[in-house]
Amino acid sequence: MDVKTKEPSGLARVRRWLYVPDAGERGTGCVLCGSCYGHGPVNPMEDDPGPKTKCPPYDYYRFQRFTPKSRWLMTQRVFHGLDAITPELKEVIYTCTNCLMCQETCGVRDDGAGPWDIAVAMREEIANTEGPIEPHRPMYEALRRANNPWGTDARGAWAARLGLKTLREHKAPTLLFAGCSADRPEGRAAAVALAKLMQKAGDDFAILGADESCCGLYARDLGFRDEYTRLRDMNIETIRRAGVGTVVTACGSCRRIWGEYPKDDLPSVRVVHGVEYLDELARSGNLKFSKKITKKVAYHDPCHLGRGAGVYDAPRNLLRAIPGVELIEMPRNRRWSSCCGGGGGVPESYPDLAKWSAEDRLAEAKAAGVELLLTTSAVCHRSFALAGKILPTRELLEFIAESL
Repeated sequence: MDVKTKEPSGLARVRRWLYVPDAGERGTGCVLCGSCYGHGPVNPMEDDPGPKTKCPPYDYYRFQRFTPKSRWLMTQRVFHGLDAITPELKEVIYTCTNCLMCQETCGVRDDGAGPWDIAVAMREEIANTEGPIEPHRPMYEALRRANNPWGTDARGAWAARLGLKTLREHKAPTLLFAGCSADRPEGRAAAVALAKLMQKAGDDFAILGADESCCGLYARDLGFRDEYTRLRDMNIETIRRAGVGTVVTACGSCRRIWGEYPKDDLPSVRVVHGVEYLDELARSGNLKFSKKITKKVAYHDPCHLGRGAGVYDAPRNLLRAIPGVELIEMPRNRRWSSCCGGGGGVPESYPDLAKWSAEDRLAEAKAAGVELLLTTSAVCHRSFALAGKILPTRELLEFIAESL
């Protein structure tokens, strides 16, 4: 059996971007331009510079220390031994919602590590030296004990009475990966709707059911690098053994993380979100919309599915194909979509920031004159539910299923 070398974790993983003395191993570092939070020069290569509001914690707290630029500088000082890990530093590092906007706008991100990845590496450093921060400890312990952040020992209850087969029972070419939230209110509708749609299309697919483990999203974003690596390798081995050719995820966050798995480990496996899969079926004529739904809707691009995976067109193609639906774009859409505040462990550690971000996004949708806000991410659905009844929200996959 091949013995894998332990992957670097913490600041050692991003040392090239923290101004190491040896010029031979040095990568590009932060140039302090401020573009990462909307207050720097516009990239001259950008046709659309996007809105001024780009960083949720900065827009909420209004202090520069909560910007990606400051996180990079603080991380650099810790790396060189100039500063210690303090409660104030942790506040700055853990208020990041992992929305990936700074990666979208940073001019040095293509060199290997952008401001978001630097912040995650700092979280890894904190977790490695001091352990998880207290609000995140339950998720860490649940990941280690039950292979999911919510501590649910019995997985797959969402699929009861749907007549689905597991990979143990049926070696199907396609896997429907439901995600950890499929057995929770915020994720159940997506998993059930996607399964029904794939059944209707006559696809040969299976699920993992009780054998499904976390994709690694929370472990990756909260700084539990070893747990992320363990979960990733488990999922890769499961796919290899089963001979699966396509993985269809029901959650946008799962789509992002599966897409970040090493390509060499899954060379012939295609990973798509349910909306991408259904868009392909619709364009090939295998999925037809017949029921008219007269509704003004907006689509909220989840950070992980949008900026994290580049999926923008498929959900809009599907909505425009439904008779009667009027799709209205919010001012901040596609790659400039505003974060719901639900990522990065922020709802657990800084709930006021998370609630403000969700309320801000819902208010934007309401001001656009829509009757319903649609999205397809368990993280976003949980965030909007906690914000209150500003505007009705629904799972996009469930909405699509009702239009057939």
